Amino acid sequence: MVLSVFERRRIAVLTALTLIIMFTVRGFNNDTDSAATTTVAIASTVPPIDETEIPSPVILGGPAPLAPTGSAAIAYPATETDVITGTASYSNLGYTQTAVCYSIEAPIGRTVTVTNINNGRSVTCLNVFSLLVPNGVTVILHTSVFIKLADLIDSPIPVKISW
Repeated sequence: MVLSVFERRRIAVLTALTLIIMFTVRGFNNDTDSAATTTVAIASTVPPIDETEIPSPVILGGPAPLAPTGSAAIAYPATETDVITGTASYSNLGYTQTAVCYSIEAPIGRTVTVTNINNGRSVTCLNVFSLLVPNGVTVILHTSVFIKLADLIDSPIPVKISW
């Protein structure tokens, strides 16, 4: 059996602690009437270990292990390139009454479907360019479009955006 350096040191420390505790306990329980005292010395030697030697594997039973090929099978989740999740807020976006919205990630001029994650409602709108984008908001919806998804006081809401 080959022991590592850490295991050898641990055994040596435990041996020393055991001897110290043994002699301490025996010293407290020593009677003055005893005629002879016997001292026992315990010595342990650990053979030197060649750290470069690697032991061969031991197969305890069952089928033989497969040889490693250098690659592992990894399962990746399905990704949709035209779908993102984020938050939505509202604005008048140029005072128009048509269903318009603005998302930085979606292409300009495309019809965008925005789905409220909280309640499942969805609307479609035309992605137009706008300069009003607050921090942390993924899409700005026209007020008339936002009302179809949630109340204005719920803003910002978590949404899924697809185009």
